[in-house]
Amino acid sequence: MTEPDSFVVGVDIGGTFTDAVAISANGHIFTGKSSTTPRDLSVGFFAAIRELLVPLELTEDQLYARMTRVAHGTTAGINALVTRTGARTALIATSGHGDALRIMRGSGRTLGASIEEMLDFAMSTKPDPLIASADVFEIAERVDSGGDVVVELTDGAIDAVVDRVESGGYQAVAISLLWSFLNPTHEQRFAQALAARLPHLFVSSSHDVAPRVGEYGRAVACAMNAMIGPLMTGYIDRIVAGARERGYTGEVLFGHVEGGLVPAAEARRFPLGTVQSGPVAGVVGSALYGRTRGEPDIVVTDMGGTTLDVSVIVGGEPSYDEETVIERQLVYLRKVEVESIGAGGGSIAWVDPDSGGLRVGPHSAGADPGPVCYGRGGTAVTVTDADLVLGILNPDRPLAGGLRLDYDAAVQAVGALGNRLGLGLYACAAGIVEIIDTKMEDLVRRATVQRGHDARGFTLWAFGGAGGAHAGLYGRGLGVDRIVYPLADTASVWSAFGCALLEQRRTFTLPLFLREPFDLAAVRAVAATLAANARAYAAANFEHPDTAVYDYHADMKYSLQVYEVETRLESGTIGSTWGHEAINRFEAVYSELYGEGTSYRAAGIVLTALRVTVSEPRSALRARTLTRGVAEPTEEPSRRLVYWREVGDRLATPIFDGSALTPGMHVSGPAVIEFANTVIAVRPQQRALMDADGSLTVDLTGAVDR
Repeated sequence: MTEPDSFVVGVDIGGTFTDAVAISANGHIFTGKSSTTPRDLSVGFFAAIRELLVPLELTEDQLYARMTRVAHGTTAGINALVTRTGARTALIATSGHGDALRIMRGSGRTLGASIEEMLDFAMSTKPDPLIASADVFEIAERVDSGGDVVVELTDGAIDAVVDRVESGGYQAVAISLLWSFLNPTHEQRFAQALAARLPHLFVSSSHDVAPRVGEYGRAVACAMNAMIGPLMTGYIDRIVAGARERGYTGEVLFGHVEGGLVPAAEARRFPLGTVQSGPVAGVVGSALYGRTRGEPDIVVTDMGGTTLDVSVIVGGEPSYDEETVIERQLVYLRKVEVESIGAGGGSIAWVDPDSGGLRVGPHSAGADPGPVCYGRGGTAVTVTDADLVLGILNPDRPLAGGLRLDYDAAVQAVGALGNRLGLGLYACAAGIVEIIDTKMEDLVRRATVQRGHDARGFTLWAFGGAGGAHAGLYGRGLGVDRIVYPLADTASVWSAFGCALLEQRRTFTLPLFLREPFDLAAVRAVAATLAANARAYAAANFEHPDTAVYDYHADMKYSLQVYEVETRLESGTIGSTWGHEAINRFEAVYSELYGEGTSYRAAGIVLTALRVTVSEPRSALRARTLTRGVAEPTEEPSRRLVYWREVGDRLATPIFDGSALTPGMHVSGPAVIEFANTVIAVRPQQRALMDADGSLTVDLTGAVDR
């Protein structure tokens, strides 16, 4: 850098690579990428930031001194849940309800199961219990559905259970008692007793983690929060301490699945909120940047080394889920809606022992050992190996951290797999790519059509390290006209870029159960409590709490319906006409979601929850100028042989340096465009346009102009 500047830094840890983005005060973007370090993710965190030093032309001390904010999306928590490497956890439940996690509300065989498993009962199984029965302790107490105590919790009952917890050698405790979200007194007393006698334990209380109706989903959220608590606390402490040691004086903020940032202290208390924070940041970043491009309706696809993540943005706003499924367990966790499958560059190709057919995924080779072509001891053929054999990837162009791809090793491995299947080298590699792209197309269709969206009315956004190589294939069957690779040099690290765009945000929810006409006094009391909690949070965590933004929502439904519809409210003021206005808004949202004429006003309307979200005011989008590389435009692109399935042969294909493309330049397929950390395959009959902001738009119809 030629002059001092300040930076906002975003870091996203994926299953294969860890990405970093620095956005300068004048809007320039700089990127870094390193291999994820599964044994200690914090090592990869700081390695990715270190990769920023070269493009920034700064020393490490200079960079950390100029950081004004560090925002981090992490996979540490979800990794622990998937691998069952979380802390040994005890669950405290109301007497007679200790089997809620084992019973799973009767949905154990179908929850999170594949279609094949659901159609074949003999094939289906229940997942292992989240917490073993021997680690569940029941305690005599009872709060009823009105929040009244009907069985007092005695000191003797508390001491007896605490004794058992102490002798069991647990690292964490989850407290999930009936109706605690209406009256948390018993959970609070038990947590206080644990803190007094066993202060080293991580304690999670269900009224804090998931204050809503539903014993099973609330207990799962509480248990998962406890299971990853000790691990996440240590991880967060290493990140914060490491940044401080390197000269950073600000607050390290952590991505939250609601689409904002929370301080380290909040992430330690509620680590469950970080489990998909990286993909969520990519979705929210897409919504924010899509508004600047005049693209409010977007299907987001993020293909990394391990998974494909899909989400839908409508009218410039992400969609939200009130519950999700993690490891085949129903979790009450409000989050930006993201669906994922095991489909990434590291997805493993294998032969089905029953049918003898080729299969791909969901298992991944990960970062270590990774694909065969990484040369780290991996022996399983992956999608990345197939891309290399086909010529989409360049063996002479290193990946993050200088990792060189071993073309000969990939050819040998893919060829051996092809021999088992009776396929030639290129037919096998193309088959691997076709299978994984078809699976990804199916996921996108499920995320759109099955939710009432016509994908043909959306723009498909593709990012992530592997997205550019595959979106041209999985996008063509969806009926969309265009694919956008946002800020193409940055597309491979887009979730980290999204982290850098986020602001602090926290939502507070309290349950209600009111039939119309609503008791406005009861609504006012709940709204006042929520507003007080939100104001206190802003005062404690925001640099300028007086500028905090407050958004109000209600969960409403027609009587006897199971699921609520989130309804945005005008304000938190509960006037005499509030009920009428809320009902009108609910019915408008309901009709928009499910179609005109689907409402059933005669059934009556029920209000089940109020929600207040407090956030920092959204800064003006900082991404204004893309910092390009030093390559000069060439008159004639280089060429290499690339196998295109559409023509069934290898063609001498133009290879463009993405950093040399100028706004308004068109590239007709077949072609490959190479950027620092990703490649974009422009397939036959497709045409790419470099936009003025540095994004690359691919027209799937092959038209010259958009």
